[in-house]
Amino acid sequence: MSRKSKVKWFDGKKGYGFIVNPDGGEDIFVHFSAIVSEQSFKVLNQDAEVEFEIDQTQKGMQAKNVCEICQQGAVPAQPSDQQLPMKPHNENQSVL
Repeated sequence: MSRKSKVKWFDGKKGYGFIVNPDGGEDIFVHFSAIVSEQSFKVLNQDAEVEFEIDQTQKGMQAKNVCEICQQGAVPAQPSDQQLPMKPHNENQSVL
């Protein structure tokens, strides 16, 4: 059964974090391998709305099939011009 809640915190360097339990009680562990994403480096943003399923393990509740829910009308972050690599200037080309 699919659930919805918010990311409490996620450490991208360690590859895990926790989701707030929508029913109260202990937070739900989430490992980067449980994140459904096309990105090669999988992370979750703090306070992001997520949809997920829960597995009960010996260590407690663990999230699986975790998807970040995009807010309606939200535009994914795009690199600014300052973040794009500059093309080397060729002295033989004219500048318009």
